[in-house]
Amino acid sequence: MSIISCSTKPDFLIIGAQKCGTTSLFYYLSQHPDLNMPAIKEIHFFDLQYERGIDWYYSFFPKKHLLKAKLTGEASPYYLFHPLVPERVFRYLPKIKIIVLLRNPVDRAYSHFMHQQKNIKNEPISDFEEAISLENTRIELQEAKLISGVLSHSENLQSFSYISRGLYYKQINNWFKYFPRAQFHFIRSEDFFQNIETELIQIYNFLEISIKPANDLLPQNTSYYPLLSQPLRSKLHLYFADDSKKLKSLIGEKFCWE
Repeated sequence: MSIISCSTKPDFLIIGAQKCGTTSLFYYLSQHPDLNMPAIKEIHFFDLQYERGIDWYYSFFPKKHLLKAKLTGEASPYYLFHPLVPERVFRYLPKIKIIVLLRNPVDRAYSHFMHQQKNIKNEPISDFEEAISLENTRIELQEAKLISGVLSHSENLQSFSYISRGLYYKQINNWFKYFPRAQFHFIRSEDFFQNIETELIQIYNFLEISIKPANDLLPQNTSYYPLLSQPLRSKLHLYFADDSKKLKSLIGEKFCWE
């Protein structure tokens, strides 16, 4: 019997964005009785492990006889940003439901930088402003090679895309080329953490599962860093302003950080 015949396909994906609350959301959903989530949060099939094949991917999800009437899904936050993922997902999962968390892009970028420097420890640049000034030099050519197939993976694109990952309009438009708006549920991260129970109810309704509160709503994967300087924060807000304006017109008024 093949892996596909005894496994099940995911019913939903949490595709990002990175540093926007995907770990907490996955943890809360794992507590729901109507959901049977895989043991690994970030399978990374459609971005980093695509060459392993779809059988390998499906093997992470519960077997059909164990899943019963429950749903399953995964959360890999690089999916939103990776330029090749939407087409790959559509090839195998054209009816999938997609959940997206979006955070103030300035806060997201700074959190991403501090995460790479302090947690992952693969960022040799100690100054955030210097790192973002060098971002295009570090990732632009590699992104082009990834899209053309010259590269199968770009460590720079994944790690040092501090500003680029906050240009949400471009990324979501790439997904909208393959999937209709109705298959998406967008969440403003600030609203999510301010009203977790209310936001979870909206997610339960989107997934069409029963409303059962999670027992543990403590935020996961949290870190605390020195505050970003106000001049740099203001400068970055201006940089993101045009993309935020387009994003608001694309998916709703609340997705604006002024």
